[in-house]
Amino acid sequence: MTQVSVGTKVGAGKSRTTDQPLGSLVTLTLPFLAGLLVIWLALSLTEFYYQHAWASAHFATIAQAFASHGIIGLHGAPIENFDPLTTQPDNYLHWPPLYFYVLSLVAQVFPDSIRAMHLFMAVIAIGNAWVMWMIASMFFKQRAAIVCGCAFLLMPATLRYGLVLLPANLGVLGVSVTLLFLLRYLQGNDDGGRRSLDLGLSALAFFLACFASWEPFLALPGLLLAYGLSRRLEVLKAFFCWAVAAGAAGALTLIIFALSDPTFVADLWSIFTFRLGLTQYLPLSTRIHAVEGQLETIQSLNVFSSALYFFEAYVVRTQAFCGSLGIAGIFALLAAVRSRRGAPGDSLAAVVLPLGTFWLGWAVIMQGHYIIHEYQMILAGPLLAIGVACVYALLEETVIAMQDSWSRDSLAMLTNLALPCALLFMGVAAAAVTVRGDPEAWQLANFGRRIGTEVPAGAMVVTSEMSMVQTYYAKRHIIRGVPDSAFLEARLGMMQDICPGCSLYLALRRQNAEKFRGMLDRLQPVFEDDNFIIRKIDTAGRESKSIGSGGE
Repeated sequence: MTQVSVGTKVGAGKSRTTDQPLGSLVTLTLPFLAGLLVIWLALSLTEFYYQHAWASAHFATIAQAFASHGIIGLHGAPIENFDPLTTQPDNYLHWPPLYFYVLSLVAQVFPDSIRAMHLFMAVIAIGNAWVMWMIASMFFKQRAAIVCGCAFLLMPATLRYGLVLLPANLGVLGVSVTLLFLLRYLQGNDDGGRRSLDLGLSALAFFLACFASWEPFLALPGLLLAYGLSRRLEVLKAFFCWAVAAGAAGALTLIIFALSDPTFVADLWSIFTFRLGLTQYLPLSTRIHAVEGQLETIQSLNVFSSALYFFEAYVVRTQAFCGSLGIAGIFALLAAVRSRRGAPGDSLAAVVLPLGTFWLGWAVIMQGHYIIHEYQMILAGPLLAIGVACVYALLEETVIAMQDSWSRDSLAMLTNLALPCALLFMGVAAAAVTVRGDPEAWQLANFGRRIGTEVPAGAMVVTSEMSMVQTYYAKRHIIRGVPDSAFLEARLGMMQDICPGCSLYLALRRQNAEKFRGMLDRLQPVFEDDNFIIRKIDTAGRESKSIGSGGE
């Protein structure tokens, strides 16, 4: 397959820097160090203590539920809690379920191993980097393609959030694999079964990506834009195949969720409009798992309300999690697409535009979710990695075109030494921030361990904490986000109804105890120290209103 450069080719000979020792830094040392850094980080994350550890604990809890009860046993519906499942299971129907199915296999093979789950995420990240290298090799020379894969691994967003247990990480890999097979289809010379197979595999990969996370659906408009630019019938055919695959994934998700929870449509619509930034989250009043009680206080976000807010949300954040090379890569990528536009058989736009709408489409349309959860910057990784490869390719071609001189040697040094070192520095700095951890997550983990020690299996625990960290470590059924004693008293009868005969406990961190002071004084002590308070709620032979008598 003929490779193309992003600029005008200068001669057919090899670069005069090929034989220089500096060249090995890109071809050998950089990928080795990048992969080693990711694996080291995964081995170092033995607990859920880093920023956004609540998300990892959340999805690890869902995986544990599938590992314990089986995918068929739970009718395919994600459950974000431990036993007892109760008559109103704590369904989590905000994301397609494939990622949870796959993660549950890791939980089955390596029970309670947080390190194993992080290593699984490292495999996804390294696999994605390899796919990006394969994609880039269809457009660039060897070194630039290697830089593309390494740039993805060393992007601050990858090392900050690529090992977080997120469906989006598997979705990113699915989109990358989809594009790899699409390129093989578009650039193939065989008119027979090989191209049809590549198109079918591209559609299958897109189905799996959409069945793992919602974000891949937004790659569809990008492919349609690519057809508008190229007018290639092959691109239009691929678009229809992707659309069918996405529709099948969406339909399967809705069927699974509808069979497990008939009310999920109303709840999903509420979270959808909330993530659009249009409304507050207003869950169904019949929901018992009252984390939603505190979500009602979170205001909707609109980053277009001011120029300053927009600049911080999209420009500053991209700089922080993708680095200056990523920002420069955007402009280099735009120049590459423009220079190749209209070239016969060119397929660069068929890669760049789907990746662009995949990232920026979600960032703009689902602005509420994108701004609250900065880990969504992982969506930018593939596109910006190709951009960094464009920067390297332009520098390399400039070096080839120059006459032997001091300035040429300096530019060669910049290309083959400074740029790889800059990527490594960004990666090491981001990994250091991740390993440093979050003290809040540490305390919540200890809180969960204490609950698991003091509360017997089969009981339900009420807490004011919204995080899932304490739930994962407690291995108990936790009703989260109860804001105060008045809220608890109003819902106590409903809590008893979903699990008749289950013991009920109240567990609090010391700083939240004042909101429950009127109730705490009337409950049976179980455990108390300077950090945590656990009380047993006596539900035997008394109605919830009797607990509240003489209250605040």
